Amino acid sequence: MTAALQQLKPAFRIESVATTNNGVQIVWKDGHESFYHNLWLLDSCRSPKFFHRDTLSINSGHDVLKMPLNPTPEELKLDREGNLDIIWGGEQAGHQSVFDASWLRVHCQNDPALKQRRKPQLWDSSVSVSHFDCYEVMNDDGALLSFLNKIVDMGVAIIDDAPKNEESFRALIERVGPLRQRYHPTNVFAMDRSNKKAQAIQHSYQVGTLRNHTDVTAYDIPTGLQFLECILYENPDGDRQAYSTVVDGFKLAEVIKTENPWFFELLTTEYIPAGRKRLSVEEKLGEHESSSRKYEWDAYRHNHVINLDENGEVYQIKYNHNTRVPLEVSYDKIHDLLAAYKRFSQLLQDPEYSTEFLLTPGQVLVVDNWRVLHGRTGIWNPNLQRILLGAYLEEETFRCRRRILLGEKTGMSDLWLMGCSDRALEILTDRYL
Repeated sequence: MTAALQQLKPAFRIESVATTNNGVQIVWKDGHESFYHNLWLLDSCRSPKFFHRDTLSINSGHDVLKMPLNPTPEELKLDREGNLDIIWGGEQAGHQSVFDASWLRVHCQNDPALKQRRKPQLWDSSVSVSHFDCYEVMNDDGALLSFLNKIVDMGVAIIDDAPKNEESFRALIERVGPLRQRYHPTNVFAMDRSNKKAQAIQHSYQVGTLRNHTDVTAYDIPTGLQFLECILYENPDGDRQAYSTVVDGFKLAEVIKTENPWFFELLTTEYIPAGRKRLSVEEKLGEHESSSRKYEWDAYRHNHVINLDENGEVYQIKYNHNTRVPLEVSYDKIHDLLAAYKRFSQLLQDPEYSTEFLLTPGQVLVVDNWRVLHGRTGIWNPNLQRILLGAYLEEETFRCRRRILLGEKTGMSDLWLMGCSDRALEILTDRYL
């Protein structure tokens, strides 16, 4: 065996292989046993005949209309690198399929670890939000992956010592991927309390408390990550005005489910519609530009406050009280639905679950908008100055960047990384001793 193979953990090294009536039985060096159906193996073949190495996609040589439904191996062995080598017989006589051993292990249907997604770490007001250095995130892929993993686990993080300008702010986000296109003329927005026009139409700019919420609930697919950088904070009173607040929506979903299963069912099955309408709003395109561009939109969306995946696990929260529009629900459920919504709203402001902190100039707050609800404490002093830069990132963009970094950490070729689940990639990053 090669030196590289000797460095693999036993779980990723094959001890023995054997054919059965309709598949291949593998015993791994850690004692685990896997079974792979012959048809699954042939259908998953990565040979040049079946799979295009440049486009990383199935090519014309793999025709499902001509594929035999009962393929049989003629020869079965391990190659010099410990990978599974099959020569097929029957209708596919002479065709060769070689399967990377590590790839096979993370496709074992007998391994329960592969069927469990990475569990989010639920938190309350006692949470200690993780901090990352901007320079390290910008220049070290390991630091960037650690940051993205923390967003997966906790849904929130803070990046310190960021340059306080739009160009650097944009570059930080683009380190992960391209900014999400907004309906506005600019994809980076500035929340500046001196902007009286914005205050008139946007509750985020106004005085008082900004209640915890998720953004763009009136869109079909809400933004994934939200980046908010403080570039100015001057508070003459020196008290806790305009402190940032965050709360774990997944934690609140668990609380609701435990204390009142009927409320949980209503919030996962009944709709709370959301809408936004803005017409002929002007926004300056740049500091040195005299003219403005008008933008407009009119959005409406049916939402569940708590969204479940195919396994019944919470994967998304959609809540923004300010953009809620009249309910469309049968009269016999309206009382209970609003009671459930009210209870969720109470939990959002409960000091037991909501944590607050001062976002200082040069700090960037990053939240998973599908999970973490954010807001701020009240503003009373008209002389308080606070400017935040904000921008969005698509959920898929964030996930894709993380998958690429995980793949690079495995040391495997794209031939085998393409099509692996997130969980499989996470396991493969830990395949070496």
